Amino acid sequence: MAQVELTYQEMVLGCTVGLTRHTESVAKRRTPHFPEKFPDQMLLSHQLGACAELAFCKLVDRFYSPTVNTFKAPDIGDDIEVRWSNNGRLKVRPDDVNVYCVAMSGNLPRFVYHGWMWSEDAKRDEWKADPNGWGKPAYFVPNDQLRRGKIKREGKQVASVKG
Repeated sequence: MAQVELTYQEMVLGCTVGLTRHTESVAKRRTPHFPEKFPDQMLLSHQLGACAELAFCKLVDRFYSPTVNTFKAPDIGDDIEVRWSNNGRLKVRPDDVNVYCVAMSGNLPRFVYHGWMWSEDAKRDEWKADPNGWGKPAYFVPNDQLRRGKIKREGKQVASVKG
């Protein structure tokens, strides 16, 4: 597992992107996909998710594009989805198609890269679940089942992970 630490400026950028994503959702009265367990959980999730994207970009020396309202587009480049979670599993949604899904965990200022999996390889029956009964099943790949190091498929290297 590779670790990356964000600088003060990087934390401010990531948290601002997350705040902007959250504020836009509230202003446009979007219905959250999942109920909040505690007040402002969605704000914190947006912020940590954006910071995890930035941390991954820093780790693989890729440009971070702080996007808002790009729901169906990959987070990084043309084919990388970064997922932040501290539950030990990578969430791959049924509508994730032909993308590299990357697992990151942590909290400010440190994030941990756990590995990656090609979206189509993650869609196995044994990993399909709806853990909170919200009617939104997805695939939850245990971190110990993820690929490590270079992100590549069919000879194409997408990113090289340091550390």
